[in-house]
Amino acid sequence: MPDDVRGLRANGPCVLVFNPISGRGHLDSWNAIFVSVLLDRGWHVLALTPDAGALMARMALKDCAQSPRLQVLKWDVPATRFGLRAWPRRAWGRWDAFGDKYFYMRPGSQITPDMNALARFRVRVLGLIVPPLFRASHFVYARLRKRRGARDGRPALEADDGGLDPADFSLQMNAALRRARRKPAIVLNMYMDTYRSGAGSWRKFAAGNRFPWAGIRFVPTRTPQEGYYELPCLMGMCFLDERVAQEYAIRMPSKCFEHLPDVTETAVPERPSRLREEIERRAAGRKIVFLGGTISAQKNLARWYELIELADPRRWFFVQVGEILTDSLGAEDAAAVERVTRSPPENLLVRAEYLADERTFNEIVAASDVVFAVYREFRISSNMLCKAATFKKPVLVSDRYLVGERVTRYGIGLAVTEDSARSIHQGLLHVEANPIAVERFQQFCDDFNTNVLGERLDRFLRSCLHRGQFGAGG
Repeated sequence: MPDDVRGLRANGPCVLVFNPISGRGHLDSWNAIFVSVLLDRGWHVLALTPDAGALMARMALKDCAQSPRLQVLKWDVPATRFGLRAWPRRAWGRWDAFGDKYFYMRPGSQITPDMNALARFRVRVLGLIVPPLFRASHFVYARLRKRRGARDGRPALEADDGGLDPADFSLQMNAALRRARRKPAIVLNMYMDTYRSGAGSWRKFAAGNRFPWAGIRFVPTRTPQEGYYELPCLMGMCFLDERVAQEYAIRMPSKCFEHLPDVTETAVPERPSRLREEIERRAAGRKIVFLGGTISAQKNLARWYELIELADPRRWFFVQVGEILTDSLGAEDAAAVERVTRSPPENLLVRAEYLADERTFNEIVAASDVVFAVYREFRISSNMLCKAATFKKPVLVSDRYLVGERVTRYGIGLAVTEDSARSIHQGLLHVEANPIAVERFQQFCDDFNTNVLGERLDRFLRSCLHRGQFGAGG
């Protein structure tokens, strides 16, 4: 380990929290949670994220924005750091961020009352032009990457999935750290799932990396296959599944592995939002069933809409909130969406957009009576359990995989057959007729909260630092 890193550790640990993706799902809120719990544990934190404003807004709500131990670094990387050969990647990154805003109708892509006539015209025109171009460009990009991988003869994990280039990780980090008040003793990458997996890509990262580092993987492979596990500078990895963490620790005793609780933001607005008021007005006393988050194929839309058809519209009202990733939907789900869009049921409210303020999302959970989380082929953890338990709402989940096991173990809802709308409907009637004891929700919250997260994350990073003392290398 470099001498300057050893010296900084003597004055207190410093960690760089690197968040490669912003504006998707709950990644921004997770970033803020991790930064805040590390500050609470006495760490100096350098934060690097594409949307510093989103982070600081959340930190302000936690009264951490002015912490003297927090420095938010500038995300932009000088073009000279990448060199002329990398200009297409820089151009693609700028287009991807711009197109993403209009394709998913994020803040800044919609007309607001304070806009002048010219701004309104610009937003309206871009709203018509950008989404189809964005979809077409991703179609072409995916096929070019697939053709390039086949031409180079690389294996699947090396040719890979169009993920982020690991070399950019080190380049962005090194450029940003030139403005840092101190150097990190360790780096924590918040979202390893988004990177290419091949060993060659990660060797290029290691060539430019100067720090021990660790990461978080949301959807781990069954066995350690990714190229970064070959790097001596990788100290370890965190997972949301305790069994995966245990299995990896057995397979790779030279690395640190930790299971983190799948926690979530639970704050609600001081005043009810217009969306909540609209939901309660339209529900008119009926029981509210909520499906929320990024709506992809795994959200099981076909069964969700079948459930709505089966349920008594006089007793049940359904709410669906979240951006719909139409490209991910299979034929059955897409047909169901088209059918419902053409003739929406009276007892269904759909808000197909990303809610930038998670407090609004939370208040909808709080206003609901049942949470629908019967996801399709969903093998990993879900923070929806934490939200449901916090607001003491029974949750319906698939009887398969990790989420089904947790709901059954803690008794905070019911596990049903994911491909049977009738089974889901029976589960809905069951949780209505059999209220869940408050103690069950509390037990879940005792095991899945930010205090537990802070303890385990602190333990993990300190273990990584201890291991790094013996030489991180490249």
